[in-house]
Amino acid sequence: MSTGTMVGVSTGLEPYFSFTYYRSGRLGKFIEVKAEIVEEYLQRNPEADPDNLPNWFVSSMSLAPEAHADVQCIIQRWIDSSISKTVNAPRGYTVEQVESVYERLYRGGAKGGTVYVDGSRDSQVLTLKAEENDMDSEPDYVEEVVEQRKVVLVDTIQDLRSTNVTIGSEVGDTCPVCRQGTVEELGGCNTCTNCNAQLKCGL
Repeated sequence: MSTGTMVGVSTGLEPYFSFTYYRSGRLGKFIEVKAEIVEEYLQRNPEADPDNLPNWFVSSMSLAPEAHADVQCIIQRWIDSSISKTVNAPRGYTVEQVESVYERLYRGGAKGGTVYVDGSRDSQVLTLKAEENDMDSEPDYVEEVVEQRKVVLVDTIQDLRSTNVTIGSEVGDTCPVCRQGTVEELGGCNTCTNCNAQLKCGL
């Protein structure tokens, strides 16, 4: 993410952390960062309200953690290696809620996963306010994030506890490539019955 931010290009699967945020430097200084895409939009639309952007401007903290996980799982289908993606969770997210996100990632076929709960460390590299690294201070955006979760939730993966589907390369698993076929042993290789992907072969 830091490289993409430095050169002003996409950071891959990560949405913008926020369209205005503060980056903590090594000297303890806070640098205000404004997203160029918003600045460009405001220049082209002078009547637009910078505090009330259209709903296609979606930031990391306005998405539900489940939506972050779902995006990663959808893209994972087309990538062989693991994906570097952070599931951002609001302050106060419980251990059980974090556990359910990891289960969602696993059941969705992600090869790895990171969940970061806002405010869970003494200091953060990215914050919405320059003084927010104080663990005792409650940010005033948490309520807004909680309210928006119902609106932006991407529910593309079944409720994890209601299914016993296992995605993997072992016989009987659901194919991790197409998610349609079942893995069977054919000619010495564990092969998908739908897309014919050879997932695991003996020597």
